[in-house]
Amino acid sequence: MKCASEKWKEVFVLNKLSFEALDDSRRSDSEIPIIIAKNVLKYPEQVREFLENGYWWNNGGGEEECARPGKSFDFGPNIDMYFNPLGDQLREFYDVEEVLPIEIYGNCLNGNMDLYTVMSYVPHVDTFPGDDQNENPLNDVAFNMSLTKSDKVKTSFYSFNDKKSVCDFTAKDYNDLRNINDKHEYVIEKQWKESGENEYENYKLEYVADIDYNSMILYPSHYWHNAYLKEDWFVDEDRVTFTGFFELIK
Repeated sequence: MKCASEKWKEVFVLNKLSFEALDDSRRSDSEIPIIIAKNVLKYPEQVREFLENGYWWNNGGGEEECARPGKSFDFGPNIDMYFNPLGDQLREFYDVEEVLPIEIYGNCLNGNMDLYTVMSYVPHVDTFPGDDQNENPLNDVAFNMSLTKSDKVKTSFYSFNDKKSVCDFTAKDYNDLRNINDKHEYVIEKQWKESGENEYENYKLEYVADIDYNSMILYPSHYWHNAYLKEDWFVDEDRVTFTGFFELIK
């Protein structure tokens, strides 16, 4: 029987990708630099099958507890081995010396899932200035890749106090954010709330990006974003995506 890494190498085969800036007439501005690539995987159905037969953990309990809703697929410590083919193509596109995977996981959401705190559906950023996760966290790029045959897979982008990126924050913005997080962090929220249309206190919805089946979007991880979900979406099926971050080393 083949081990998981051997099976992964067989199914995770990339097409030659064409990365383009997202051009959408619905966008009110182009300040959020979103990149899109379509027809990413040669065998997307086999990749999803690989994930469905693997080890998933519930985000809200146990040692892996976090605010992120739904379930995650754990690739373990050897993500370089799993995602080097994607990193190679990103290195060419971004014209950098190296692209390092920081954290990559399968993400599974549905309309019937439990939430853990209010923070499960509040917009977030994945990188703050001053993070010591890597040498220059502001070079991190986040991505979402859809493995779901639905037109409802979307990522929403926000501003906080009219700032789309945390890099533009002032001391007042950080103080406002800290007060909101302190108020919500330990509030248990079991019912899914519509993610996107609502404006959460200082957050304002700016744009919703569609992610077609077997497509991916990339964006700097210090921009405010969230999964865009409505309460009646994905009740009879799961929303399965890849989500993660790469560090660009120039």
